[in-house]
This record gives sequence, C-alpha cells and structure tokens, in this order.
Amino acid sequence: MNALASFAPILVLSLGSLGYLLGTKTIEKLRIGAALAAILIAVAAWFSVGLVESAPVVRYGLSITSFSKLMCLVACCGAFVSVIATASSLEKEGITTVSEYYYLTISSLCGALIMIFASDFLTLFIGVEVASLALYCLCGARVTSRRSSEASMKYFLLGCFSSACLLYGIAAWYGATGSLVIAKSNALIAHGPLMALSFILILVGIAFKIGLAPFHFWVPDVYQGSPTSVTTFMSCVVKVAAVAALVKISSSAFGYSEIWSSGSLWILSMVAMTVGNLAALQQKSVKRMLAYSSVAQAGYMMIGLAVAGQGTGSIAATIFYLMTYCAMTVGAFGVLSVMGPDVDDVQDLRGLSKRSPFLALAMTLFFLGLAGLPPSLAGLMGKVYLFSSAIAAKYYGLAIVAALNSALACAYYVRVPIAIYFQPSDGASRVTVSRGAVLALAACAVAVVVFGLLPETLLVAAREAAAAVGRS
Repeated sequence: MNALASFAPILVLSLGSLGYLLGTKTIEKLRIGAALAAILIAVAAWFSVGLVESAPVVRYGLSITSFSKLMCLVACCGAFVSVIATASSLEKEGITTVSEYYYLTISSLCGALIMIFASDFLTLFIGVEVASLALYCLCGARVTSRRSSEASMKYFLLGCFSSACLLYGIAAWYGATGSLVIAKSNALIAHGPLMALSFILILVGIAFKIGLAPFHFWVPDVYQGSPTSVTTFMSCVVKVAAVAALVKISSSAFGYSEIWSSGSLWILSMVAMTVGNLAALQQKSVKRMLAYSSVAQAGYMMIGLAVAGQGTGSIAATIFYLMTYCAMTVGAFGVLSVMGPDVDDVQDLRGLSKRSPFLALAMTLFFLGLAGLPPSLAGLMGKVYLFSSAIAAKYYGLAIVAALNSALACAYYVRVPIAIYFQPSDGASRVTVSRGAVLALAACAVAVVVFGLLPETLLVAAREAAAAVGRS
C-alpha cells in the first residue's frame, strides 16, 4: 500500500477542508456546507475501514494499527452523526458563517485523528493543538451570545495550561529516554523520578482534554455556554481522541508496572466518578448535567486503564464503553440541539412526549443508557465489563466505589424521563424535526439498544484493538 494512502482519512479531511476556504460564498449560497462536511467525514470513515495491514505501519510520525483504525472510525461516526443531527439548528443558534463553522469542524476532527494515529509525542502535540485551536473558535461561534464568548475564552485559557503541562511532560520524557517515540523500549532505558514526573505531567495534560476531575473545571461552563451543535460534536470526538491517546501512552510508553502509573489512574478514576456524579445531582441545566455526567463517565473508563496491568481485557472494556458512550451522549445533545438553542433546563423538556413522541423516546433511551437501565442496555453492559475487570484484578475497592456511583447517578438521570412523560408542558408548541436529525438520532437510539442486546460483535472489535495496543 502506498505510504500516503495509508493515512487517507487525515488527507481527505485536510484537503477537503480547503474547499471551505476557497469556495466560501458558493458554499453558503448553495447551502451545501453540512452536506459537504458529511460527505468528507463519510469518506474518511470509509478509508479507515479499508485500511488493512498485516502488521502495524509507522510513517511520518503516524501509525496504523487495529486500535487506531477503530478509534478513527468511532470519531468519524460521531462527527458524522453530530453534523447530520445539528445541520438544521445552526440558523436558530445564530451561526451565519456556515463555511467557517464547518471548516473548523473538519479541522478539529483532523486534529483528533492525528492524535489517534500519532506514534510520537511531537505528532501527538500537533494533533492536540490543531483540534483545540479549532474548538476554541467553535465554542464562540454563537457571536450574539455573551455566554458563548465566555465559554470560548475559558476553554482557551485553561487549554493553554493543559498544553503547557503536556509539553513539560514530553520534555521530561525526552530527557529520560532521548527519544520522542511512544514505545516501551524507550521506557526501559530510564526509571526513576524523571519518568514518574513525565507521566504525571502528560496525564494532567490529557486528563484536561478528557474532562477528568480535578481537571474538569472548564467542562460545565463550556458545555453549557457553547452552541449545542458544537457541544454535540466535541462531547464525542474530543473524548475519543483523548482517551485513545491516553490508552496508547499508558500501554505503549509507560506500562502499568510502576505504582505511579496505575496508582495515578486509580485515583483519577475514583475522584472523577464521585465528583462528577455528586455535582450532577445538583444541576437543573440539562447541558451542565450532561457535562458533569461526562466527568463521571470518563471516571468509569479509567477503571479499565487502572487495572490494565492484569491483561488487555480491561482495555477492551474501556474501548467498548467509550463507543457506547459516544452513541448516548451525541444522541442526547442532538435532541437538545433540535429542540432549540435556548433549551437547557429540565423544565424545558416537560411534556415532550406530547410535543414530539420521537424526541421523547430517543431522549429517554439515551438517559436510561447513561444510567445503565433497560431497555438501553449498552451502558449497562459496558459497566458490567469494566466492573468485572476491576474485580478480576482484585481492585475490589474501586469496583465497589464504581457500583455505588453508578447507583447514585440514577437519581439525576431519571429526572429527565420523568419530566418528559409525567409533567405537563404548559402549552409549549410542537417540535419540528428535520429528516436528517431523525435519521441521526434514530441511528444513535438503535445503537444504544442493539449494542446492549448484542454486545459481542462490538466487543470482538474492542478486543482486537486492545490486543494491538498491547503488542505495540
């Protein structure tokens, strides 16, 4: 296979995004911005599926493995669904510069894919910055809203802090190993305080992108203040790229043999689960509730990494949960986007079952999935795999805390279905849903149910990806 063709997903998005810069007025006049973005993302996803290699390919600071291909596909699918679901909402949100909006969206996805494919720390940092710089602008896309501008500024300032931590960690890694390549062989060269410092700083930098407590302070304000269409995109794509990077770094660079690596992940998991769920209990804003929920959900994902020293099965559980989480969170934010730019409070969802039965059913499935309750069994199966891996590794305390947090989370997740079906709407008008949004949200809803009823196919792919990380 040609060297450049190996990285076709990134090339397609990079070259395709130029079309928005060259044909700005034409694209806006023909109203094809969303369609073009969806096509580019679909082509990138198709190429990611078609990347078939008998052995890992490493070129230009990027690597192709089963793990990177799967994470690329998940990120592209999440971006595709978010674009389709929110295309009809941009005008309502006051986003008039459609070409610039989708140019930044494609650029951010391109940066995320660079993070996923990165084989050295320099390439990883470039991917982080490409994705982040585009997102800083996207968060402020609703220029008529002061809250949107505030979200953009907060994200930018705290993002600078996380980038500094990541750079310092990379510098420490280079000082200890003399190389920027993410590989276990380099980690074997040096041990001691400098390696521990490198891991902690890199972990802090990536934990910010994932939204792990106590590095989550930007999450609720940015999720609430940004246009809902942007939040829909970043809730999946950023999470996938950052978790993929952390999995690769933890497994391929540092390993899990040292107490400072597994111990740090263990602590982050405990703190994120507890802080996220306790904070979400107090929220009346659905977007802030989902923001704190994402903190807690990230904590669940860290269980698989904290106990990964016992085998790749726990990493497969993290990958499985990440994929199901993306379907649930993109769907939930997609429903809010369809309902309107100012729909945020739980009270805004009252009586939705009469105003739009389809949106009511979809939102209920997504929130029940996040809670791990039937019929949305995808979230439940993901938690079962994660908690089982913790018990198998004899991390009983972590498993107990996770189970208690999962039960606690039900208290705020069920508030949304209750408001939808059992509270009056106070005369609110019916909600019109575009065909694109119907298809996108229906796909997410079906995925949440089917992945729970038939998890084995998805789990097999997750296991193959985890095995590829373990061999690297």
